[in-house]
Amino acid sequence: MRKWTWGLLPLAIVLGFAAGRYTQPPAAPPAAASPQQPPSDASCLVDEVATRGKTPPLPPPATAVASTSSRLRGRLQLPWQERKKSSYAYAIYAFTADGKVEGGKQFTNTDRFELELGPGRKAVMFYPLLENLSFPFQVVEVPERGEVEVLLRPRVPYLLSGRVVDANGAGVGGVTVVAHETIALPQELYLQGRPAEAAVVEKSSDPVVSPAGPAVEDIVSTYVRIDPLAGRLSRGVTTDAKGHFNLPVTSASDPVPLTVQRGKVEVLKEETVLPGAAPLRIVVPNQ
Repeated sequence: MRKWTWGLLPLAIVLGFAAGRYTQPPAAPPAAASPQQPPSDASCLVDEVATRGKTPPLPPPATAVASTSSRLRGRLQLPWQERKKSSYAYAIYAFTADGKVEGGKQFTNTDRFELELGPGRKAVMFYPLLENLSFPFQVVEVPERGEVEVLLRPRVPYLLSGRVVDANGAGVGGVTVVAHETIALPQELYLQGRPAEAAVVEKSSDPVVSPAGPAVEDIVSTYVRIDPLAGRLSRGVTTDAKGHFNLPVTSASDPVPLTVQRGKVEVLKEETVLPGAAPLRIVVPNQ
């Protein structure tokens, strides 16, 4: 019994020493409330709401606005000769069933085009600006608030070559040779009857004269007139100083009526020719 008591005495001393050495420090006193930030209560929230007023309501969700325009998307299928060119330009016209003309927008170096048009039946036509190409068209129904697609295939025309001379055989320069061709546009466009009148597209182009370019008398101007109601496409060129001309026409085998005129009103000669024959020689009266 004595040995057991003696063995517990050192253990009690060790435990007491450890407890005294690792005594937990006293807890810090609670921090005093800052005089600038009083404790909040429900009355503060009430005062804040009263000061701000009611929260404004959220705006109603935006409603989708339906498109009111009709869009034409198109693509060209150019002949291989034109696809190799680095630069080309054209315009797109839309002839309407009620006799109006829409479009006329020009496009450069792209075979894709888009136009905003009114709804209805349209004859969409390709108009070359820099190249000798045909004037293909496609008749489509443009839906209201919708889209429609077209594919136009211009072709390389036949060049009708010739010379205009007077009765003495001298070349006549500066006159215009115009070829008149029939197109099937009226039969395809005016299914509900033809309008009393229809707008035409008529343009003349005069190249810019450069000091380094050819002589002024050799500058060739072009002329185009599209009459949708008559179904007629007219293309013209001016003769050079010696009376020579190269006029694009659609076919090499179909007869083509020609008009030789000075200016827009003075007609010098009218005749029908075969483009595929030998180079033309057109004799006009002496002036």
